[in-house]
Amino acid sequence: MTNKALYQTVTTTLHAGTVVGNAIHRQRNASPVLISGSPRGGTTWIAESVVYALGTRRLLWEPLQEGNLPKHGRGFSRRPFITPEGGAQNTQEDFFAALLQGRYANPHLLRLRSQPRDIWRHLFSGDRLVIKFVRGNGVMGYLAERFELPKPLVVVRHPCAVVASQMKMGSWQDHPNIDPKLVAYYPHIADVIDENTSLPERLAMTWAGDVLAARAYEHSLNIVHYEDVVRHGAQALASTFVSWGWRQPPAGLEEVLGKPSSTTHKWSRLDDVESKLNRWREQLDADTVHRIFAVCNAMGVDDYQ
Repeated sequence: MTNKALYQTVTTTLHAGTVVGNAIHRQRNASPVLISGSPRGGTTWIAESVVYALGTRRLLWEPLQEGNLPKHGRGFSRRPFITPEGGAQNTQEDFFAALLQGRYANPHLLRLRSQPRDIWRHLFSGDRLVIKFVRGNGVMGYLAERFELPKPLVVVRHPCAVVASQMKMGSWQDHPNIDPKLVAYYPHIADVIDENTSLPERLAMTWAGDVLAARAYEHSLNIVHYEDVVRHGAQALASTFVSWGWRQPPAGLEEVLGKPSSTTHKWSRLDDVESKLNRWREQLDADTVHRIFAVCNAMGVDDYQ
């Protein structure tokens, strides 16, 4: 059996299981929790902590990445932005409606290669659905408003930390990834975007675009800074959980926030707060840091100045 045939067979089986699970637990997808941020921005750590605290194993991963085949052919850019005034294309809205019902269960969304253990609980339990995005900041507000969802959580991390980690990981040469609709919404950024400048600056453009995309819907989102979660733990997520119907963060959240995520690398030092927050200073020289901040300032994002 070819890899493509195997993928299709597994996906068909997963879909059948999802249909059965939805029929048994008719309300399990009624209020899914959405979490988004920039790649290497701390979303995996926070999403896994939230999932643990909520007592669920129904977590879908990265629906807007290329590995999720159902998203192909629907006109999504690398960083899709759906404007408050314009809304989504019909094929995109259909995609999101099915996603929020868990109907796209497939090897990519379930991370079967790295996390196969909870597959049966995902398919057949009544656990709450959590969907974790990177590349999703520009659709979070639209989804919250269009489908009347709990306020999604958007995680913002220091641009130098994000850029340094992305460069450490490898191939990012296609940046900046900025949707033309975002440029139309924020016309001033057109003069900043430059595909011919240095990689750190281009990555900074994408990071600032992610932040601006979330801010277009900030009244419909919980926007939390990664550094606040590192420093203050569950307290930094208290208002988010209140918006999700809790009086306070669930017991156990503080403890699990003290553990590294499943995508933490061996070269990451997580011994203390300062090592979590400032290791980028060892990777970026002063000139690169200056150029990253210059890009962010020019695009109107000065959270870390």
